[in-house]
Amino acid sequence: MVPPIPQTPEEFAALRQQPPSPDRIAVAIAGVVRLGRAAGQSLAELQAQILAEDGLLEPATRSWLSQLVAQAWELMAPEAPASYSG
Repeated sequence: MVPPIPQTPEEFAALRQQPPSPDRIAVAIAGVVRLGRAAGQSLAELQAQILAEDGLLEPATRSWLSQLVAQAWELMAPEAPASYSG
């Protein structure tokens, strides 16, 4: 079963408590894109954060992850407004 896309830090923390799987990694990436957009970040800003030296991932892995986030950014439609009064 594919978990829901995390939308809060608590939901990300709960996701980290589960064993990794391709589905969980995909929803985590989607959650990062969603939270970045909600915070008003551009794709370039989000990628800069991913590419920043962190000591956890090798540069090649960070670059690969940055490319995955860019693909997710393009595939995911921006969130629609909560209500429409047109």
